[in-house]
Amino acid sequence: MLEQSWHMSYSIGEGGDFEKLKPLSKSEQLRTLLPIQIEHLMRPTLRKRVLHNILPRLTSLRALSLSRYVIVDFPDALFIKLKFLRFLDLSRTKIQKLPDSICVLYSLETLLLSSFTYLEVLPPQMENLINLCHLDISNTSRLKMPLHLLKLKSLQVLVGAKSLLGGWRMEDLGEASYLNGSLSVLELENVVDRWEAQKAKMGEKEQVEKLSLKWSGSTAHNSQTERDILDELHPHTNIKELQISGYRGTQFPNWLADHLFLKLLVQLSLSNCKDCFSLPALGQFPCLTFLSIRKMHRITEVTEEFYGSLPSKKPFNSLEKLEFAEMPEWKQWHILGNGEFPALQDLSIEDCLKLIGKLHENLCSLTKLRISRCPELNLETPIQLSSLKSSEVSSSPKAGVVFDEAEQFTSQLEGMKQIEELCISDCYSLTSLRISTLLSTLKTIGIYHCRKLKLEAPDSSTMISNMFLEELSLIECDSISSPELVPRAHKLWIRSCQNLTRFLIPNGTETLHILSCENLEILSVACGTQMTSLHIHYCKKLKRLPEGMQELLPSLKELRLSDYPEIESFPDGGLPFNLQSLVIIDCEKLVNDRKEWRLQRLSSLRVLDIYHDGSDGEIVGGANWELPCSIQSLHIDNLKAFSSQLLKSLTSLESLFTGNLSQIQSLLGQGLPSSLSELRLSLHDEIHSLPTECLGNLTSLRRLEIINCPQLQSLAESALPSSLSELTI
Repeated sequence: MLEQSWHMSYSIGEGGDFEKLKPLSKSEQLRTLLPIQIEHLMRPTLRKRVLHNILPRLTSLRALSLSRYVIVDFPDALFIKLKFLRFLDLSRTKIQKLPDSICVLYSLETLLLSSFTYLEVLPPQMENLINLCHLDISNTSRLKMPLHLLKLKSLQVLVGAKSLLGGWRMEDLGEASYLNGSLSVLELENVVDRWEAQKAKMGEKEQVEKLSLKWSGSTAHNSQTERDILDELHPHTNIKELQISGYRGTQFPNWLADHLFLKLLVQLSLSNCKDCFSLPALGQFPCLTFLSIRKMHRITEVTEEFYGSLPSKKPFNSLEKLEFAEMPEWKQWHILGNGEFPALQDLSIEDCLKLIGKLHENLCSLTKLRISRCPELNLETPIQLSSLKSSEVSSSPKAGVVFDEAEQFTSQLEGMKQIEELCISDCYSLTSLRISTLLSTLKTIGIYHCRKLKLEAPDSSTMISNMFLEELSLIECDSISSPELVPRAHKLWIRSCQNLTRFLIPNGTETLHILSCENLEILSVACGTQMTSLHIHYCKKLKRLPEGMQELLPSLKELRLSDYPEIESFPDGGLPFNLQSLVIIDCEKLVNDRKEWRLQRLSSLRVLDIYHDGSDGEIVGGANWELPCSIQSLHIDNLKAFSSQLLKSLTSLESLFTGNLSQIQSLLGQGLPSSLSELRLSLHDEIHSLPTECLGNLTSLRRLEIINCPQLQSLAESALPSSLSELTI
């Protein structure tokens, strides 16, 4: 098959990968060869025989990656043989010098040389790569010889162009006026003055639509010089996306606030400009849809200047997404009240620890709001969020953003006419939430870590019955104790609500997860519930499942019980007949009394998993401890009393997973169901060998896994069935 394949990937392994790649020596039609690092290897190596004997034969290759291999050098003539290459990734290797033969790859379009830690020079004839469109030379700190950019006429994307003293020159960048697409210029701290920056001729690169300018590390000696340098690095007026990171001046140059100059700008990101004490006037850019401001450590307030100087025009008229993050000294946000942000849909404010100013009063188009780790944030006046669809407030204890005062929160929700998703997180001062404020448009509600929150009764007895959600999550809400006030939802998650002592599963619930509610004692079901999935985990006081499950939950298909120490038996009448999956984990009393389970009546049961602690004994007179022959997947862990006779009765069994079974050698010796296609043997100290007849009769077995069986000494090839396609040891 390999001889006819065109495209292939493989997992990087230990030992040089020669044996793995040896069959490729005949794959002359291969077009693509890409290694993938699935498991973490510190220093994966590639044998020289692969470079000398295998790769040169793959003369049809168009795409080749050798990324992450510890390769120090290449054979001189390697790339002469691979003359059709269009994509070559040599990033993160240890090469000190590229072979001259790389310069004959006239069809090469993409060359990735990032993180070339030891590369010091480039071949002098690189300008021969006349079709090169994308070049990445980022993180190549030792690279000294400048690339003659002016001769790479097809170059569209250049990532990692540097202004290194004695290395890359700004004049090289200046002569590359044909650059188009994306340009990334790094380590700008090495530019001495505005005259050197001027040589880059950034303003003449009219085809560059995305520009990234980045300074690294050090503090500037002269703020005015830094501003002059950035002033000379202004892009052409055609620029659409601009990123400025690590700028060391205290003020931005005037061009960054000129809405006529940046008339086509769509996205702007300012980050890590730690010495800037003010933001440029950005509000009048006509096409700006995305604005990100991060790590501006000296910004203490966002003033009216931020919006621009045209009183007749709404500021930020096109802005759809705005984010502020990691601005620890920001305290005030001044709002004009003239209808700014008329198109804003997504607002995110994170890690602004001192922000106390009011938010916008009329964000009429906002559909998503995220406020995280802003402990002082508060609303001075109510906001009208008539179109809000998703709201998340977390780690903001004064979340008087809305949530500090119940009445204020009520008024806020009533204004969110289109809200679909509401998330309230870590609001420690929120004490009450009236159900009547939860609008009919809501589909998802998540309330997390609000330990004082109580749900209040609605004004009308019909209010709660009319509310129906897609998903409701209540996590670590200790004060919620009245299940009647919990809105109905298709998917319901209740976790660590320690004052919840009883819960009635309401009509319409399809999936219910109850986890770590340590005081829950009674679980019951409303008539007509069409629930399909029920998970109960670590509710240590809950002693029984809902009575009448067979009649009340006829649609139940999945039941999962874990760390449920007090349950002793299933309800009278047994489990629902349509149950397809039953998982029982660490339910000691229930498993030890399993003779009354009556599972043999469940003709739809397909999956049965039992994880136990080995405390069970032999079943005496256990006629009811029989399993239906419909089971297709069985996982048994640390269950002492499990017989070969019971196993053989499972004539439809396809997957068997066993762990910690003291009787495993006996089970294997007496034979397994011939229908098995998958077998996993795990954590068996008792296995010394696999009986030949045990596996030989499994004519449908395709997958065999043997894990943590330290006493296993041999595995005869003759014991493996010919149907086997995957073996894991």
